[in-house]
Amino acid sequence: MAVQKNKNVSVTMVRKLKSSVDAVFAAWTQPRLIAKWLANGADTVTSVSIDLKKGGHFRLEGLNGDGKPYAYSGTYLDLIEDRRVALSWIYDGPVPALRSASSVVIAEIRKLDTDLTELTLTHERLTGRDEAELYRVSWIECMGKLESVAACEAVSAPVDQRDRSDFYTDSQRRMQDRFATRKLADRLESVLIHDHLSAVDAAFITRQNMVFVATADAYGQPSCSYKGGTRGFVTVLDERTLAFPDYNGNGMHLSVGNIDETSKISLLFVDFERQARMRVLGTANVSAEDPMRNRYPGSERIVRVTIESVFTNCPRYLHKMKLVEESDFVPSADATTPDPAWKRLSAVADVLHDDDKHLAGLDTNLDKTLNKD
Repeated sequence: MAVQKNKNVSVTMVRKLKSSVDAVFAAWTQPRLIAKWLANGADTVTSVSIDLKKGGHFRLEGLNGDGKPYAYSGTYLDLIEDRRVALSWIYDGPVPALRSASSVVIAEIRKLDTDLTELTLTHERLTGRDEAELYRVSWIECMGKLESVAACEAVSAPVDQRDRSDFYTDSQRRMQDRFATRKLADRLESVLIHDHLSAVDAAFITRQNMVFVATADAYGQPSCSYKGGTRGFVTVLDERTLAFPDYNGNGMHLSVGNIDETSKISLLFVDFERQARMRVLGTANVSAEDPMRNRYPGSERIVRVTIESVFTNCPRYLHKMKLVEESDFVPSADATTPDPAWKRLSAVADVLHDDDKHLAGLDTNLDKTLNKD
């Protein structure tokens, strides 16, 4: 550790990681990966939101071992893919020694071999030895976690490797060429697709009481799920971040399991009354400790979405429908949520969660219970 006077204290450490440079860079720049390693001791990361560009902002929120909230935030000062990440660093939390002026964290990434990377971490502009020592101990533990996360990312990376400089995949391009729509597709991309929410987009989302959620597992198998709530249950946190609750379900955890595994997500908002629809593509993370659960009575987890693309679709095939009433099963602070009928099926009586054991019943008609018959 290098120490100087007058607010120039710094911490520097060098590690050789058994991972590729792109996996290490991903560990520093993808929210789902950051959440897995950038916490020491009993701390738990609850959310990570980033705008990955020079001048873009980032924010990490978490809970320490005593359940007290904390946050790190800052601005990206420099970004060189697979080589360098530099960002300002501000702590807001219960540890007085860390609540100083903005410092700077720099990660220098250098390829030594195909699966061997040198990572030089420098945390500079610290205000004193006490702060530097706290960060030194914290970074040592976090670097150990980062190595494991990067190693896992290196193994799974081939599942999702494609040139992201083009919005369309090679296969989509081949179809466009086959049916002579490439020029149209390019024009629609330039006109409709953007990387953040406009004021109109945000207003559209806050009017909706449902969304279709698509995720995929590590094998590429997609899963599509309907999520419903009260109008506005998907919260617009900022122009590049959304959040919505994960309520009690059937226990299969297909969507949140896929999010935890691959982080990929696509949201389809449909307004059947206005005959309008909009898609949001991005990455997501899910947490049962997210403080936003306080906004959603009955929620078990919160899903936060970092937006990569937003675009509105042609509405011509949307059927016009009117809302009769919102589901009685949507949790509310003002009413007791009824229990779903399927939990009274004899087929699940012996495997219900402990909290639901009292609901075990003898019903046998699955189709009727699920409103199919």
